[in-house]
Amino acid sequence: MSRTVSGGDSPRTDDVTVLLVAGNGRRKSVVVKMRRHRPSSNSWWSMWSYLDVLMVLCICTVELSAKGIVMNEPCTAINSCCVRNHTHSWKDKMQLYCSEIQSIPIVDEIIHVLTIDNSAGIKDLSEKSISRYNNLTDIVLNNMTNLENLDSSIFKNLNKLKSLYIIRASALTELPYDIFLDLSKTLLVLRVSKANLKVIPDLSDLGTLTAMHTIEFEGNQLDILRTNGIRTRADQLLLEYNKIHVIENWAFNGSEISKLSLRGNYLDFLSEHSFDGILNLRTLDLSHSSVKLLPTSGLQSLEILRIENAPLMTVIPSVYLFSNLKEAHLTYSFHCCSFQFPAKHDYATYDFDKDGPQTPSECIQAKKKDVNINMVSTDLMENGYIDYANDSEEEFFNEPAITNSTLDVMCGNITPQNTRSEVQCWPQPDALNPCEDIMGFYWLRVCVWLVGITALLANLVVMTVIFRKNFNYSVPRFLMCNLAFADFCTAIYLLLLAYKDLESSEKYFNYAYSWQNGVGCKIGGFLTVFSSQLSVFALCLLTLERWYSIRRALYTNKMTFASTVRIMAFGWVYSIAMATMPLLGISSYSTTSICLPMDTAHASGMCYVFTLLAFGAAAFVLMLFCYVQIYMSLSYETRHAAKGEASVARKISVLIGTNFACTAPVIFFGFTALLGYPLIDVTKSKILLVFFYPINSCANPFLYTILTASFRREAFSTVAK
Repeated sequence: MSRTVSGGDSPRTDDVTVLLVAGNGRRKSVVVKMRRHRPSSNSWWSMWSYLDVLMVLCICTVELSAKGIVMNEPCTAINSCCVRNHTHSWKDKMQLYCSEIQSIPIVDEIIHVLTIDNSAGIKDLSEKSISRYNNLTDIVLNNMTNLENLDSSIFKNLNKLKSLYIIRASALTELPYDIFLDLSKTLLVLRVSKANLKVIPDLSDLGTLTAMHTIEFEGNQLDILRTNGIRTRADQLLLEYNKIHVIENWAFNGSEISKLSLRGNYLDFLSEHSFDGILNLRTLDLSHSSVKLLPTSGLQSLEILRIENAPLMTVIPSVYLFSNLKEAHLTYSFHCCSFQFPAKHDYATYDFDKDGPQTPSECIQAKKKDVNINMVSTDLMENGYIDYANDSEEEFFNEPAITNSTLDVMCGNITPQNTRSEVQCWPQPDALNPCEDIMGFYWLRVCVWLVGITALLANLVVMTVIFRKNFNYSVPRFLMCNLAFADFCTAIYLLLLAYKDLESSEKYFNYAYSWQNGVGCKIGGFLTVFSSQLSVFALCLLTLERWYSIRRALYTNKMTFASTVRIMAFGWVYSIAMATMPLLGISSYSTTSICLPMDTAHASGMCYVFTLLAFGAAAFVLMLFCYVQIYMSLSYETRHAAKGEASVARKISVLIGTNFACTAPVIFFGFTALLGYPLIDVTKSKILLVFFYPINSCANPFLYTILTASFRREAFSTVAK
């Protein structure tokens, strides 16, 4: 221990250096800085308190422990290996730790744990390599990049082996098929991780006496699981992050597995009976995969189902096929609606489940269907594929006895009554995607059909008449034609929604993925954004044209047809650009069932929605300002006349009123939601977005065109021709 003092008459600082020497000769020095207010003294030790000494010793102990330098861990070096006792992972066991070796050395001590690390020089391991260590309980082969071959009998005489780890052996492409036969009955953990195995060896001898705790083949190159390819007893079978494309029928036949994880595989093709033959399966994990359909045969005992981040899994099986399911962790929130409303999800299975016992004729048909399954089960029992002699030793294989009070007799068999509880499902349906139909209300469904059909026919008539008479370089005609086309697109969007709502009525969550992520929703979303922006742009130009014609009637520099076309071309470019952005990842049309870009999770989406709302608000303010000025420009007598010009004031009031009724609520509630204070939920916002707002598309052709005397004359002329 040494000491350095600095400071003079100022508060003094002591640097105390403590040198600790471990039993294996390793040294560790610790510097402790102690700052205190005290007078100078020649006898610095006398000024220290016992508390200071204890603090230094505590710090030294923590430092040594963090580095693994413990006094009672002597290490005997033998040919790049270390023999030590009392390791962190295996208490009270003697470990032989070797690194960067060419062969396993011979030591006199009784070795329990063999660890070979970073030994690229070893390519083969035979029975002779470790036969002398017959007391081994744990083997760790880590980061052996050139290991290519393991002898089939290498582990045969290790009767006390409990765990075997083979990690990061990239050159290891296969294991002998019988390498685990006649292995120690005490083995509990087998991990072959991040190698390049393409086939799983025979596991039938594992777990026969005592069920394995973990069997793991993670990060290998497995591609196909063959029929009867895996048969074992284990609490966990982990086949994660391989390249498994196909699981054949009865691939796990005769196995007893509590948790099966196939996370991170392709899983392109799962057979109808891929999971048949597994007993007591409680947890199944198919997350991060390309699985499309989940076979339910063999999953009756399943309690936890995980299919997270599986975007191609668009249809979930009926909850009635999972009699014991308690938790479901899925990819899409609308799949959880299937568990909340199982009757709507699968009417046929619901009716069967509700009706209870079958009639005698139904039993006969059911028994005919079950003949093949019964033959398979009988064959399994006759050939003795499964050994249940020691099942009582494993808690997760114990099943409670079924009392007579919970039994029904159905089709000549004694079966437990259906006591299905509610399934806890994630992700929960959120505010943007509640468990409801597209329209949500019956009256809204009827109104959307009426508004959509009326808007479609009215705007079609307007475009037909205007095109029939040509534009004649008339600015109002040109703008009315653009307005009619925009409102016509809105009508198509409404009818598209109405049709899909009619098709998916009462069971929309069965169609949610295909609709919201399909082409139909993207087309509908594009049409509604494009038409709404183009309609607002055309209405603004129409209002400015009227304002300019009335307020600047004596001026010669009015809005020309050429300048109007150029301005309207800019409006088309702006509308198409805004409608295209959600297709490029800025917000999304797939957020809600009505295909509107309501995704504000990211800053880009929030700015996008803000731009739409701000543009609509600015347009309404502009139109209000212009129409108020037009109204005020009329004389007092004109504004209060009994007829004639008084109709102008009424028309202005109607135009302002319809625009306000249709746009103001949407803009107001949109801004409050954007600021984080939503005043209405999505169910009620649908009333505004698919009913009130599109009313403009139905009213515009009448207010601006059809109800005018000139249009009626042109319409009669067109019909006469």
